[in-house]
Amino acid sequence: MIEIAGFVLAVVGIVFAFEAPRTRFLSTFGWSPSKPAEVPNTKASHALSSHDYELAKSFRSLFADSGLLRELQGHDFLLPLRKAATVPLYTVVETWTDEAHFFTHQELRSKQAIFIAAANELAEKIVLYTVPDGNGNVSVITRQMDPENLPEHVRAEARAIDAKLPAFLQSHEVLLAACNRLI
Repeated sequence: MIEIAGFVLAVVGIVFAFEAPRTRFLSTFGWSPSKPAEVPNTKASHALSSHDYELAKSFRSLFADSGLLRELQGHDFLLPLRKAATVPLYTVVETWTDEAHFFTHQELRSKQAIFIAAANELAEKIVLYTVPDGNGNVSVITRQMDPENLPEHVRAEARAIDAKLPAFLQSHEVLLAACNRLI
């Protein structure tokens, strides 16, 4: 039940992260959002604690600065993925679960929760459906399989992983944009 609630919150968070879908959704209930009051965009108005500043830098280094996002964007999991490319994902899933790795800034913390949920879902599928290929990669295709004649279940496994990738990338983009805006 908690997983379903977490998934629903993740989807709602992603949808509401963008103005156009949020506006369309709210207009279906007859509510027309007014333009918010202008807030000066100064560093002082968005000052982050030193903890959040360091955590934002660490978050950025995991994916954005490492080039991993470019590698994952558009990746088809019928193709092998460098095993090293999964390390930052597993780092988030395994270690970003304690208070030391949570933002204290409420906006960042809520976006981080959505990102971590998406990272968990993607990592779960990768762990479930891939195996090391002996060449430093993980793949849904085992060594015994003929890549030209893959069984349908292998194609379905690759599609299951591929289906989790957009939410992960989108939630990363949203959290990274918030971090960049507030730093």
